[in-house]
Amino acid sequence: MSRPIPDDGRKVLVVDDDADWREFLRLCLEDLGYEAIEAADGQEALNSLSRERYKIMLLDLNMPGMSGLEVVERMPRNTNPRIVFLTSAAAQDVGNALRSGPHYYLPKGASRDQLSLLLQSLEA
Repeated sequence: MSRPIPDDGRKVLVVDDDADWREFLRLCLEDLGYEAIEAADGQEALNSLSRERYKIMLLDLNMPGMSGLEVVERMPRNTNPRIVFLTSAAAQDVGNALRSGPHYYLPKGASRDQLSLLLQSLEA
């Protein structure tokens, strides 16, 4: 029997193999009043998802080892963060990922203001 995972509506899981990009996102999220938890790859993300509940997951689509789409497919059943593919992947790849479920997209390199607007829309 799996134990319930505590809910924290201000926690965001940032999954990206680029450490500088993760740090930028973490700083932006903290400035916007969120708690950012970082994962450097898909397996770290899955481990974190099995321990904690996140309202939102910012997920790179193309990572070594396990793609963002594979992370979504392997997520524990008792988790349901809103998934934002935050990537520089080609439009066709992003389209395929977005068709896998009710997910969102923000291009890598988006500004803090663009991130803020997206997060506000997900709060509703």
